[in-house]
Amino acid sequence: PFLSSFPPDQGKQLRDAFVYAEKHNPGFIHDFISGLIHTDDLTETLLRLGATECSEFLILSHVELHDHLNRKAQALRVLLSTIPDHIRERSEFLQTIKDIAQSIKDLLNCVNSFSQLNGSAPAMVQNKRLFDYQKKCFVRSSKAFSDSLRNFFRESQAGLVFQAANKLITQTNVLMRTIKIITERG
Repeated sequence: PFLSSFPPDQGKQLRDAFVYAEKHNPGFIHDFISGLIHTDDLTETLLRLGATECSEFLILSHVELHDHLNRKAQALRVLLSTIPDHIRERSEFLQTIKDIAQSIKDLLNCVNSFSQLNGSAPAMVQNKRLFDYQKKCFVRSSKAFSDSLRNFFRESQAGLVFQAANKLITQTNVLMRTIKIITERG
């Protein structure tokens, strides 16, 4: 919506610049907006927007596993983006946490299947270190999210949960972009 206020060519250039910056520095857009707008609700707002599907992270292929990866990653983003709606109601929030944990597990299983099926592909061999690193970062982000939940139940600081969920969405996007690079080169 904001970019539609610009002439089409300028809006596209601005969008492309943000996409480029986010690709090379994941989390840039979040940090940029945080620097512009100083509000406690910003992290929550960005988390709600985290479910917005972005073509830069979609694997465009007719391979069933790739479609499965896209669906699992999007399901996780959607679940994480609903946290602000459920965090105040304990029973709903506990169910959301269970769903998120299952979604993380499903996505990791899908990522592992991708790795096994493409392990000998030239693009996978060439990008193996990057793939393994991004997968490890995803697992770390998942654990950090889990830690933020433990702290939430002790100290009731929703903002920390929102931050950890945003980081997990960002890491999900980075992992999917890495897989997309491998599939496009493969």
